[in-house]
Amino acid sequence: MSRTGVAVIVVLVAFAAGARADEVTVKGRVVDEDGKAVAGAEVATFWSADDNRPMSAYQGVKTEADGRFALVVEFYGPDQVVMAVKGDRGGLAVVARGTAGKPVEIKTGPLVEVTGHFTCTEQGSAPGWTNVYLHVKPGDVRFAQCMSKESKFRLKVPPGSYGFWGYGSSIDYTSDRRDITVKAGTPAVDIGPIDLKLKPLAKLYGKEPPPLKVTDARGVDKNVKLSDYKGKWVVLEFWGFWCGPCVARGLPNWVDFAEEHADDRDKFVILTVHDPQATDFAMLDERLKPVIQKYWNGKPLPLPIVLDTTGETVKNYGISSWPTAVLINPEGRLVQVKDEMPEEYLDAQLPPTPLDRKLARALDREIQFNVGGARLINVTGFLRAMARVKVELDPDELKAAGVGDDTIVPLEADGRLTLRSWLNLSLAPLGLTYVPSDRGLKVVRKTSDNDALTRPAAAQAKTNARVGAALKASVPFDFHKEPLKKVLAHLAAETKETFLVDPSALKAGMPTLATTVSGSDSGAPLEKALDSLLAPAGLTYVVRDEAVVITRRP
Repeated sequence: MSRTGVAVIVVLVAFAAGARADEVTVKGRVVDEDGKAVAGAEVATFWSADDNRPMSAYQGVKTEADGRFALVVEFYGPDQVVMAVKGDRGGLAVVARGTAGKPVEIKTGPLVEVTGHFTCTEQGSAPGWTNVYLHVKPGDVRFAQCMSKESKFRLKVPPGSYGFWGYGSSIDYTSDRRDITVKAGTPAVDIGPIDLKLKPLAKLYGKEPPPLKVTDARGVDKNVKLSDYKGKWVVLEFWGFWCGPCVARGLPNWVDFAEEHADDRDKFVILTVHDPQATDFAMLDERLKPVIQKYWNGKPLPLPIVLDTTGETVKNYGISSWPTAVLINPEGRLVQVKDEMPEEYLDAQLPPTPLDRKLARALDREIQFNVGGARLINVTGFLRAMARVKVELDPDELKAAGVGDDTIVPLEADGRLTLRSWLNLSLAPLGLTYVPSDRGLKVVRKTSDNDALTRPAAAQAKTNARVGAALKASVPFDFHKEPLKKVLAHLAAETKETFLVDPSALKAGMPTLATTVSGSDSGAPLEKALDSLLAPAGLTYVVRDEAVVITRRP
């Protein structure tokens, strides 16, 4: 199963190695059909309705009493969409990169519900997990998404012409692209059943896999055959040095998996199969130098690597997305993994790791995460999948804390932190914490006597020390009334550390990612320059939970 099925549920902004965006503050006003100001409307560039819940904004802002707003917008292409929603009414505007400094007016009206569901006639059942994107046309700018485990979708959007893209597991099913028109005065548009076709790999499930074509190998004999491992589980992890999710998540996850199951290495083998872009190991080693430093703790990949410069292996398995993990059972047949990460599936096939050991490893496990505007259930779901340990929400405890599983977590961050730090940052602002359970971890109300797991651990202390050392170096910057979002992104890029706004402060509304600061680096250590930059805005910083956390001065 491709990780794009589960992992993307929370990561609302796609991770792409080396991708950079121009950030511009777009200002404007939201009005109704009569030109009157709409106060309290949510304004954002991206909206999601996961599991058919109400639409929610990613990194949105609220309009003031006069309908005005100021939104930090990332431009990856020439245009971006800004949509405003209040209740069942909304509107959108397409903003061109070159005109982003001009005021924007968004006129609202009744939203129209777009619905539908997926089928797969070839397999005689629904695909299970599916995802839908809507794009504004022309320009093909993505602005709305609906993921579901029930093969259904429901989105509310303004009338207009849109591009539709729907798909299930990217290695199992083809996708569906079409143009749709949403007319004003129509309460709903039902696209109807969308029949997805099976991809080549999906047609191999339950059968013997195609042979490997190997032009060179490291860690195994270059004449390796799958039949050599009959009686063991075999993982084929298809990856590429150019693929961010591969090097930041997929491969580190399998390395950690192998370490956790070191006592069971006679029961499984992990072969990493690089795509044909790697012509030889000399070329691959050169391309992996920055990856090793950034994502692999300065160490080369400790798993076997198989090269196939002919591309036959990728073609025979029908691989079209990276990373893709293919599982072969001890009987030598391909296994379909649905609605869970492949590591989770294989973990369940091996002797169980004692829970106390599993929890200790999981809490110290580093997880690459880009999160913003996500619901609590999605945040914990992603962390559960990445850490391979149950993270369950206790409904009664959440209710008592005045929190729902669809409550938006006030955390905007992009970094590689341990599970413990991600949970601390995500749950504390909501008055929640996590405690051990007989299945893993349970999310409950925070009290004075249930915070044992949230206390600083050795792994956190080590990273905090590294962050502190990074702050002692000089980092060039020159900001003039720049939003914190842009400032923190620059500092993170320069130091390779994680910078974020205190989630509790975000929840309280001060500071926000749009809060502006001004200042220049004078060659002083960043710890002093950063303090000078933040102080005029009434802000300061602390190093905790493996990050530089910007917060209000006491």
